[in-house]
Amino acid sequence: MPARLLLLLCLTGHVFAREPPDVDCLVVHLKYVHCSWNKQGTPEVNYTFYSRFDNDPGKEFSECSNYLQENNTNTGCKQPYQEIQRFYLFNTTLVHGKQISPKVLDLKTKVKLNPPTNMTVQRGRDSNLWLNWTQISVKCVESEVRYRVNNRKWETNQVPTAVQNYCVNLPSSSSLYELQVRSRMGYVCGESSFWSDWSQPVVWGSNNSTDVNRMNKSMSAWTPVLYAVGAFILILLVVMLLHHERIRIRIIPVVPKPSLDLHNIKDWVQFPKGLKESFNYNEHPCLVREYCHVSQSDSEACSVIIPGNESDLSTSCSSSTSTVSTEEEMVSV
Repeated sequence: MPARLLLLLCLTGHVFAREPPDVDCLVVHLKYVHCSWNKQGTPEVNYTFYSRFDNDPGKEFSECSNYLQENNTNTGCKQPYQEIQRFYLFNTTLVHGKQISPKVLDLKTKVKLNPPTNMTVQRGRDSNLWLNWTQISVKCVESEVRYRVNNRKWETNQVPTAVQNYCVNLPSSSSLYELQVRSRMGYVCGESSFWSDWSQPVVWGSNNSTDVNRMNKSMSAWTPVLYAVGAFILILLVVMLLHHERIRIRIIPVVPKPSLDLHNIKDWVQFPKGLKESFNYNEHPCLVREYCHVSQSDSEACSVIIPGNESDLSTSCSSSTSTVSTEEEMVSV
């Protein structure tokens, strides 16, 4: 019984080993189609690979002309193709003896580009760090750039389609910058699900003495100018502030020169027309003495002399006498 079970397991494992492998294909850099069937390991037998695109239905399946091998066993196929063909279905067939394993693949989203080449990085005239590269099919390719400073965490940024440069704003010359790029087919040309591998890193920074010295010389030449401009702007702002806070413009009417005759005030005081005409400046002056209590005998001699009005003398005195007599009567009571 154990021997029979062992024999059954061996036969079952042999059958599973002979099961046809799965075929997977990828368009590499828009140059050729790379198909492989060794994801589960190297097959135990050699398979023959046949393929055909649907854009030429009259064409028969053709055998692979360039096999990829491991230990003299076929594990893949590399065959050229035309770029437009990736938008058509790709029919494949693996054959071993009487065993046939067909599969249909859509290659539109299965494009993997090679990493970008001609990587250059340099400081521009605008003092920014510019990274440039080259990639196939510029109008269809979008890219990603990642960089890190002093071996810290990577920072990744998207680059729009058809752009093959990237700018790092105002880099520090005392730091070390490491940059890489990867690409893929963009949406405008049938977006791919596969990014290329990252390019070889390019570095710039503390070990680039030429750029550092050039930047230091440039900064040392501009430093006095910047200080002078800053000082001038500061002084100008202070002056404008003081002028705004302390100087006020007030309109003051012209004061007329007064007349030598100060009694005639109508010549230098501005009155309304009606008020000015109502003034009577021809009245005679009146002399006034301080009032005091006097006896009755003295009051008879009291007089107020008003020049030019002698006729009023008796009235003034009698008024004074009457006042004194009244006071005396009040005292007697």
